[in-house]
Amino acid sequence: MGSMQQAQLPFDGSATPSRLNRDVRRASPPTRPPTAEVVAPAPSPQSEREPDTSGNHPVHTPMLLTVRDVEAELQLGRTRTYELLRSGEIPVIRVGRVLRVPRDALRRWIEDQTA
Repeated sequence: MGSMQQAQLPFDGSATPSRLNRDVRRASPPTRPPTAEVVAPAPSPQSEREPDTSGNHPVHTPMLLTVRDVEAELQLGRTRTYELLRSGEIPVIRVGRVLRVPRDALRRWIEDQTA
């Protein structure tokens, strides 16, 4: 049997391996995962409701805020928010190791600070 030889292709230097990989990546369009239909939960009669800005569906407003929610509402950093909670300036409810801030108490605290 004869020996197998590798085919020689002309190489002009313009198609480097990294350039070839880039061209292959560009050629294949990105695929998107199929979007799932979002189903809104059934409204609960006991929960506080505020009308949606579009007026179509009511939006659930939680009574207790997480620390991240408080950060966002006050536009403060994590450290400063925890300082206010730890010092007792902002009222807090402990549920085990979890901290929650009553929405109405936060509103009253903000009003007290601006008065």
